[in-house]
Amino acid sequence: MIWLYLLIPIVIIGGIAVYLEKRSGMTPPDENIQAEKLGEVLNQNGINSSGIHDGTSGTGPN
Repeated sequence: MIWLYLLIPIVIIGGIAVYLEKRSGMTPPDENIQAEKLGEVLNQNGINSSGIHDGTSGTGPN
């Protein structure tokens, strides 16, 4: 009988989660868009790690 006190809240929370997921209409991400964004991020990371920004190295005299 005590297992009902443990099981009922889990079922209620699970039901709410499923309802909200269906209501929001979320779809899986488009892998093509993700690959394009990843290329942009990797490009920016390369620029930032080398210290080059906007075509200037920033190491010359001011």
